Amino acid sequence: MKERARGAVAFVRARWGRLLSGAALLVVFFGNGGFRSLTRNWLELRRLNQEIVALKRDEQDLDGRLKALRSGDGPVERLARRELGYIKKGEIEYRFPPPEKK
Repeated sequence: MKERARGAVAFVRARWGRLLSGAALLVVFFGNGGFRSLTRNWLELRRLNQEIVALKRDEQDLDGRLKALRSGDGPVERLARRELGYIKKGEIEYRFPPPEKK
């Protein structure tokens, strides 16, 4: 056990400068709020960039739907039938119950 303690003391004496520098760097980086704030802001920036990409994709999809709706009455009628349940005068609507799960 004493040999292990002597070895540790010799290790510290031989590398005290590096150990002290390493400890100082750890205190500078993690001991103040600046580095933690920088890391938190970087993570927030990554999250926001991912959200921007998703929103741009949604915008392109909605632009495509809008162009299709403006191109004629067919898309408007199809959308009104599907999403609002509209039917034309004289049409008969058939509704079926959803299939039972087994």
